[in-house]
Amino acid sequence: MSIVFIGWLAIWLLAPVGVFAQGSRPNPADSVAFEQRMGEQVPLDAVFVDEQGTEVRLGQFFVAGQPVILVMSYYECPMLCSFVREGVLAALQQITLNAGRDFQVVNISIDPLETPMMAAGVKTLTLQRYGRAGAEQGWHFLTGSEEQIRRVADAIGFKYVYDETIDQYAHAAGIVVLTPEGKTARYFFGIEFNVSDLRLGIVEASAGKVGNAIDQFLLLCYQYNPVTGSYTPAIMTILRIAGALTVIGIITMIVVLSRSTPGGNLPPPRESVPA
Repeated sequence: MSIVFIGWLAIWLLAPVGVFAQGSRPNPADSVAFEQRMGEQVPLDAVFVDEQGTEVRLGQFFVAGQPVILVMSYYECPMLCSFVREGVLAALQQITLNAGRDFQVVNISIDPLETPMMAAGVKTLTLQRYGRAGAEQGWHFLTGSEEQIRRVADAIGFKYVYDETIDQYAHAAGIVVLTPEGKTARYFFGIEFNVSDLRLGIVEASAGKVGNAIDQFLLLCYQYNPVTGSYTPAIMTILRIAGALTVIGIITMIVVLSRSTPGGNLPPPRESVPA
């Protein structure tokens, strides 16, 4: 038996099955990524079709003072997309800010073959569970052509690919918060989203137009970590605030003690009367 034959036999026995099943075709998962492109402008002139079958421009959903939560998913995805949408819904149900009043949510299908009827079905179920008045004006489900979808996906760094072997799209999981002007502000990855982080992301992207004084204070104490896609304590800021409060407390205590000590409020001495 020749050495060459033995070598090929060893390779055939030891090589992973996927090598021969896949052949020279690239693995679709290698083209999947979600890159953070902070400050990138999304194409507001991109044209889509809403859940009612009406042609719309992406810019129509950017209202003054209202950030936009952008979700890239498709409606008949058997697994990951539904988990992402479920995660968004679960987080927004716990936030007192309201879709349609304080922010907008835009879901763009990455499958150009999907229809407005599919989008309408997902919207109906979503709004029923969200259960807040006016949300139909702030939560949108769009479909569109491959070209228009890619324009938006490229702008936010969302890389996906169609895997014909399983008739599904391979894609990453996450959402993007956009400013009212349509620029990427914050990325949140995964299928579950921290409620506090998402609220701070919305407030920060609005440049203070939504939220309350507590939100603004928290933004001083926490800063966005682009590596983890979450907010982490800003240690130096917290130390400065704590130091300032300590100094104020000491000064207050000194003033209070000086006014309460017996020597601080003694009556004026009485003049002596000659005998």
